[in-house]
Amino acid sequence: MKIVYVIGYIHGWGGIERVLAGKANYLVNKGHEVAFVKIYRNQEERYFHFDPRIQFYDLDFDFDQQKGLSKKLKFNQNKKDFVHKINQVFHEIKPDIAISTFCKYSRFIYLCDDGSKKIIERHFAKYKRNQIFVKFDRLPFGKTISYLYRKKDYDVVKHFDRFVVLTEEDKQDWGNLKNILAIPNPVTFVPKTISDCDQKRAIALGRISKQKQYEVMLKIWKEVVKKHPEWTLSVYANGGNPEKLRKLAKELGIEKNFEVFPTTREVEKELTSSSIYLMTSKYEGFPLVLLEAMRCGLPVVSFACKCGPRDMISNGEDGFLIKPGDTESFAKKINYLIENKEIRKEMGQKASVSIQKFSEEKVMQKWLNLFAELMKK
Repeated sequence: MKIVYVIGYIHGWGGIERVLAGKANYLVNKGHEVAFVKIYRNQEERYFHFDPRIQFYDLDFDFDQQKGLSKKLKFNQNKKDFVHKINQVFHEIKPDIAISTFCKYSRFIYLCDDGSKKIIERHFAKYKRNQIFVKFDRLPFGKTISYLYRKKDYDVVKHFDRFVVLTEEDKQDWGNLKNILAIPNPVTFVPKTISDCDQKRAIALGRISKQKQYEVMLKIWKEVVKKHPEWTLSVYANGGNPEKLRKLAKELGIEKNFEVFPTTREVEKELTSSSIYLMTSKYEGFPLVLLEAMRCGLPVVSFACKCGPRDMISNGEDGFLIKPGDTESFAKKINYLIENKEIRKEMGQKASVSIQKFSEEKVMQKWLNLFAELMKK
């Protein structure tokens, strides 16, 4: 079977690139042909390892360089050019399955007439940045408002053979779509060992952005340090302004209890050298770092944001889910784990076991089942 992914870029170090690299490597090792069609011009070296049997095709567009009004005015022509060129590529490489990663132009591969089965997969939750629409869904006629907010997306996904989201929670938010299916991201590694949860260190990973709310995390950590000044919070993150976080830590008087580093390739080493994982995100899609932290034996304290944490964490068993914005409860749960070492260890061990339901083998079997089902039609 030949499977082709269409994506804007594939050189980055983010969660999407990591997931796609893992899925592609798995599929070629199972005897399938895998290719990526990259939309935008880019010569940077790929951050993650891709099996040399995986093929790459470049459309070499520069749409991503367009700004402001020009970007909007050229959209329809860009779309037309993209569909024409991707259709030519599809006819050349003849995929059985073509997968859009939901980026601005790849969502239009359903317009190609090459005969392949078309899947669109979304790596973020439906509401992503605009969390106010979550509240609308609970109000009379609210679902109509949230539908109109995402109408362009609904108009696209209905044309695909399958629309794949990451969580059951997000699937419900999209409503009664006939072609929707939830398949989570897999745990992409099996650690050699798990944390003993003895280190007086909490940890967080992920880019510095408004989404991750590290400023909120630092204010929570200030309350923890008041009771436990011997503990340290380590953040591994790229992007944004790490110096701004250091400055805030100093203003809060916790500069000796906080450190920020660039993203590391030694994720397993840093996780297993920590005792608690923290996540204060406004929203997620399906946070890989949460999977990896739990697989490494860390109990997690996380806001119960949309989407992902509720699917991963069994509240009170292998971690704690905190109502978004409730910083007082967040700090209390961290203190509880710090002050109850045996419970911390037990929850970490449970996390390492429970998260295996997202093992690569189990998750990728769902994809293989989907491919087989579509090919029968």
